[in-house]
Amino acid sequence: MMSQAFAYPCMYWVGMTTPPDLDPAAAEEFSKFYSTVHVPEVLANNLGFVRGTRYELLYPDPRGDFGPRWLAVYEMDGDAAARTYAARNDGPPEGRPTYTPGPAAWKQAQSTWRMIWRQVATVGTASQPPDAIYLVGMNIPPDTDAAGLAAFHAFYTSIHVPEVMDRGSYARGTRWELHREFRHPQPGCPRFCAIYEADAAATQANQERRINPALQHDSRPLSSGPPTWEQHETLWRLVYRRIAL
Repeated sequence: MMSQAFAYPCMYWVGMTTPPDLDPAAAEEFSKFYSTVHVPEVLANNLGFVRGTRYELLYPDPRGDFGPRWLAVYEMDGDAAARTYAARNDGPPEGRPTYTPGPAAWKQAQSTWRMIWRQVATVGTASQPPDAIYLVGMNIPPDTDAAGLAAFHAFYTSIHVPEVMDRGSYARGTRWELHREFRHPQPGCPRFCAIYEADAAATQANQERRINPALQHDSRPLSSGPPTWEQHETLWRLVYRRIAL
């Protein structure tokens, strides 16, 4: 199995939120069941699912409650796995796998995100799984033509992602396009997502910079891009910390 995170061409996300008053013991029971029972069952019961990684929300979007507390990322070995999963999801319930019932907190949890992403581009390398990931979801105008989309992709991958990586000391950045949305709060899932991977030192430094912006080592604005880039809308910016399985 590849040690590098997000190394496969597709991934399936499941975002869950537990009650805000969940006590620490119940949260630990929930997390242990999720990691040791449910994730292995999902991998075993879905063709082409090759790895599951769990994350907990570390730093929410300051503009609002946009991200679930718990995020599970299941990496898939290709488009065939994505299509097979989507087809079974759309089929009759009796064609879907059954899973072990979880503890009380598992039964109380709400599924708020379910979507499949397809990889667009990758920048940088990382030999180890990240300590934390910074997620940025965005849309572009729906009437963007092919030339505008090409310019957007070229700028995002070649200019913007490297700039963000440099400022946040991220080891790697990957870009994704939505393949299928099953569940996401209104106004719906963004079309594009970028994932920036941080080690423990970068995670700590970025947290300190969020608390004290004066610690930023580069105060210059990020580069301006082509018209489609300048018209993009960022739906959420979220930081998740990886949960060791």
